[in-house]
Amino acid sequence: MTADEISWAPSRRVFLRRVAISTAITFVGLAAVGLAFAVYFNLSTAWAFLISATLTLGFVVEDMMRWRNLRTDIWQISEGQFIHDGPDGRSQLPLSEIVSAKPQLGSRVVIKLASGQRMLMRYLPYAAATAAQIEEARGPLPR
Repeated sequence: MTADEISWAPSRRVFLRRVAISTAITFVGLAAVGLAFAVYFNLSTAWAFLISATLTLGFVVEDMMRWRNLRTDIWQISEGQFIHDGPDGRSQLPLSEIVSAKPQLGSRVVIKLASGQRMLMRYLPYAAATAAQIEEARGPLPR
């Protein structure tokens, strides 16, 4: 595969895995706080689970709205340009502007630009491989 043929898109499977993990952690954390509160004030524990589930559902809906915007993102390298097609249109920058591309938290890649700005690619199935491909396409940094 040449550098002119590289493209990436967010993965629904990776997004759903992230939502499942964050939902479980959020619900357990909120339920623990609610149960501690119920025990301390000698209240019924049923309300703790109901409120925890309601708040967790709110976070899940927020994640779904974020996915709705990010699911159409396409990142690609073509003719020495790093191109992002998203809901706000197309943006591109020369590969020479990229200082580094590093995987973060399993499914994200953080791209640092020469200007100091950072770009985030989310929900990638192979974030480490994606970062390595971007680094390879960019080539060595000038000294």
